[in-house]
Amino acid sequence: MADGTGMELAGKRVLVTGATGFVGGTLAQRLAGLGAEVTGTGRRLDRAAWLEALGVRLASLDITDPSTWGTLLENQQVIFAVAAWTGRDDEDAARKANVEAPAALVRAAAEAGVARVVHVSTAGVYGLPAVDRVTEDTPIDIAQSATYERSKALGEQRVRAAAEEAGVELVVVRPGMVYGPRSRAWTVGMLKLVQGGTPVLLGDSSGNAFPVYIDNLVDALLLAATVPAAAGEVFQLVDEPVPWEQWFGYFGAMCGRKPRRLPGLVAKPLALLAEKLPLGLPLSRSRLAFLSRKLVFPTDKAGRVLRWTPEVDPDEGMRRSEAWLREQGRL
Repeated sequence: MADGTGMELAGKRVLVTGATGFVGGTLAQRLAGLGAEVTGTGRRLDRAAWLEALGVRLASLDITDPSTWGTLLENQQVIFAVAAWTGRDDEDAARKANVEAPAALVRAAAEAGVARVVHVSTAGVYGLPAVDRVTEDTPIDIAQSATYERSKALGEQRVRAAAEEAGVELVVVRPGMVYGPRSRAWTVGMLKLVQGGTPVLLGDSSGNAFPVYIDNLVDALLLAATVPAAAGEVFQLVDEPVPWEQWFGYFGAMCGRKPRRLPGLVAKPLALLAEKLPLGLPLSRSRLAFLSRKLVFPTDKAGRVLRWTPEVDPDEGMRRSEAWLREQGRL
């Protein structure tokens, strides 16, 4: 953690939605360590019981049902809106959690007198961008096929409009692939794919992954909540670009198994087939195209406005991830 990052939140009343998850839980842990009065919410509080020992107050909350919010928003000074639906192919769940709920939360926060809301979006809102150098000014794609990413893009639109109408300070952050200890998707999930021999290098796969280590992200979230000039702004938060072969190579080195490759001659027709038939494969022509794109997500704006610099580089982030995976008995 950067020295002094987030110290302004000491003694402040802070609400973290989605504290039962990876990002929300890690953020709540850091906030408690800074001396903030933290309330962490979620639907499965048993998943975050470890936070209570750190002084985090846990409260049940269904982000899609405002009737469950009660008085939780009252007297809060900062809200980190982390909770989201992250599944696949459930349009109704995605709409409720990722599109409607964030805007409703912002409106309720304004009524409760909350000073600032930090809304956690995703770099996936860009879809498959027309340019390889992606900045905060690159248009987001509200019509892309991927349910989660499309719903997050639509949610951004709604939440920014709601904040402007309600007059509450809003900061939107767009993290890349958040990995590190406790990450199920981008750490445990990646290792399982490589361990299981699932093809992960599909077709060309010469493009870039866009990871952000969890501690780097939390640093940025704390800054987004405290830097005055951040109000009303959007920040993408990604560490240095990592080629896909290097990304999966980290996990291959951990488990002693070479990441499996699927040549384009096989991957392309299979992707076309997967689009037409219910094969249950997370494969499409757009995904193949994405894997070949040398995308970069410059963080100049976060550096200039937030004074944010990722302190943990990919090599160190993977070393820490591997140590945790071994502690968990996954290696």
